[in-house]
Amino acid sequence: MGRLSQVRDMLELGSMPNPQKTPFVFLLMAPCRRLQFNLSDLYPVPRLGIAALSGYLKSNGFENVEIRDIIAEREWIPELLDRFRRLGAPDVLGISVTILSMREAFEIARAVKVEFPGTTVVVGGPGVGFDAGALVRYGECVDVFVRGEGEAPFLEIVRSVAAGARDFSEVAGTAGRRSDGSIFDNPAGPYRNLDDDIEADYNALPNHLYRLHPPMGIYPPATMIETARGCTFPCEFCCLSMPVRYQSPETIANRVDRLKRTLAVREIHFIDPTFTLNRERTLAILELLEPLNIRWTCKTRVDRIDDELAGRMARAGCYLIAFGVESGDDLILGAVQKKALAGQAIDTFATCRKYGIRTTAYLLVGNPEETDESVDRTIRFVRQLRPDYVLYDILMADPINPLTGRMIEAGV
Repeated sequence: MGRLSQVRDMLELGSMPNPQKTPFVFLLMAPCRRLQFNLSDLYPVPRLGIAALSGYLKSNGFENVEIRDIIAEREWIPELLDRFRRLGAPDVLGISVTILSMREAFEIARAVKVEFPGTTVVVGGPGVGFDAGALVRYGECVDVFVRGEGEAPFLEIVRSVAAGARDFSEVAGTAGRRSDGSIFDNPAGPYRNLDDDIEADYNALPNHLYRLHPPMGIYPPATMIETARGCTFPCEFCCLSMPVRYQSPETIANRVDRLKRTLAVREIHFIDPTFTLNRERTLAILELLEPLNIRWTCKTRVDRIDDELAGRMARAGCYLIAFGVESGDDLILGAVQKKALAGQAIDTFATCRKYGIRTTAYLLVGNPEETDESVDRTIRFVRQLRPDYVLYDILMADPINPLTGRMIEAGV
């Protein structure tokens, strides 16, 4: 039995001799200060990733957890360090990152380590790709990286710190350095059961500072809910293809009701990659949402909406759906394995108009096989599509999507 397993068992059995005080855990999301225009910073939204970590820790007995949204609070390293000087440095600092904010995460970690070397710094989130070992070589100021779903690995790290251990090499889904300097990069462990009714810690967030960015958020106060993880479709530009796990319709309705009562929420954005992926589950959710009198928005695919479903969604309070249309050229859609056709988008957007549901079309430019002519076809297609809102973006490399791997193998 490894050291970490022994620590975990002793903690769970309450047999630790002279256990340390409950560790102070501090959570934040690193900003991307290089972006000149970022809607999620102009309109700060709830940081569900770190809120989920906080809720998971507290449900497992670690109550001394604080979240500081330095993006919404307009703070940076000087304010953070001053806070630690006044109130005490955390035993564990968890930093959530995107691909674009890794540099800022390293800056925070380095500054904290210089002044508070006893703090264990953990970096996780969507910015930690498949080769977390590579990040270890560049992020010497970080004690351990967490790849993929963070709740279970982060809990194991906090348990280890609580027991006085600093070796995290046995924790699934982590990467870091052992005491001898060698690098470990562990595969992820089992996925979390999303229907365990462990709620994200909304109460720890500065909810008064949040506003969903346009075209959502027209019925404030508004917030976001996650009800599923993963996606069954193989779109090559995406990193979400993994087994899909759902919360039950009853769990979802209970959470919406709690948010209405505790935070006076009037609008919900469901952040699931494909909210209507399972049609029967969606219909069950709609039946429970309708009497709650809540307005809401979601994202889904153009081939996962039909006439009956759209009508039921509108009656249950849905006023906007964002669709990953990606391109108006079927050749491009085939090249990125979208598994949908442009004609399906035309029909689906017309169905949404029929029931008064606004639409947002997400478009990608710079896909494999893209030409000036295919971009022009997409622009003309959008005029035919008639969405209420359009968001164009440039295809960017993601460390863990299939397209990036294929391009690397091809030497592009």
